[in-house]
Amino acid sequence: MSPTLEEYFKDSVSLPEPHAGGFTDAERTFLTRYVGADFEDVLAREGLSRPSAVTSVTGFLPPPAASGGNGSAPAAVASRAEAAAVDAAPAPVDEEAALEEAMRGARELKLVGFRLAGQELALPIARVQEVLRAMPVTRLPAAPAHVKGMLNLRGRVVPMIDLSGIMDFSGARGEDRFIIVCRCRGMLVGLLVEALTTMHQARGEDVEWGLEARAGVASEMVSGLLKVGDLLVAILSVDSLFQKVLKS
Repeated sequence: MSPTLEEYFKDSVSLPEPHAGGFTDAERTFLTRYVGADFEDVLAREGLSRPSAVTSVTGFLPPPAASGGNGSAPAAVASRAEAAAVDAAPAPVDEEAALEEAMRGARELKLVGFRLAGQELALPIARVQEVLRAMPVTRLPAAPAHVKGMLNLRGRVVPMIDLSGIMDFSGARGEDRFIIVCRCRGMLVGLLVEALTTMHQARGEDVEWGLEARAGVASEMVSGLLKVGDLLVAILSVDSLFQKVLKS
């Protein structure tokens, strides 16, 4: 039986250090598009040059490697090691595509489950940096409706995405209570969700991939479906979500 996220959080509390560097290429592209060429001045004027006060539910970044041990690791430590391997490995031609390809061949997957507009969804834990309590964000007048605003997370500018809006969910909406912060292509994005559910430890054989061949355009941001009893949980592609945000 999969542990609850609360149980998982007890073993996964390592948070990233404050970011002191400049902007990544992806951040510059996003900010230039939605804020303007003078985005650094705008960020300072809007108070986004200073880190926001956030409440973190958990962190998913790997802690420093420890020596010794008995050769066995709890699930939480193993999943952090998977995330570290993705970050430490030599960069392939397309790291995001390589990650999704590796997921398709994995015997076990670890996924963060959540609920939104009546839908059961999940994200690969290797792409989740941390989960925050929802908070007010600074709105961007030139951004599309599904970009709710931005916050400064330890020195990194992070756009907040209305996941229900960008995926055209028609179900009844509840209050957005959490922000799932994901890493993708040199940038962080925050996904607004209503509720966290569980940390899925899924067998690879319980996931159906290649949905585009069966569902067409409706599956453009869904990389697979996880079978949990009679329930189907949509596994989201962070890369596809990120690309749609940039193309909006």
